[in-house]
Amino acid sequence: MYVCICHALNDKKIKAAFDQGATTPASVFRHHNCQVQCGKCVSTMRSMASEHRAVCAQQAAATVTATPVSAPCCTTAIPEAANAEAIPAYAVAAE
Repeated sequence: MYVCICHALNDKKIKAAFDQGATTPASVFRHHNCQVQCGKCVSTMRSMASEHRAVCAQQAAATVTATPVSAPCCTTAIPEAANAEAIPAYAVAAE
């Protein structure tokens, strides 16, 4: 399913960005070397990020009980600045 029509980002591409360390819509856009255009996809990406964190937390809990190793896809991330080089209006929309 396409999530961002402006940049042809589908759910698989967005999940791949989350698996590689993206934590916010802004970091997903940076991962794909693009910036927010219309912003209609941001709320969907936020919910996808939330779901991804929940799944990773469950995996980490299961992994910790089995072995003392945390899940590689989810670490406690410090919030990052959104689109540092972008127009400020986009920075607000993407976070």
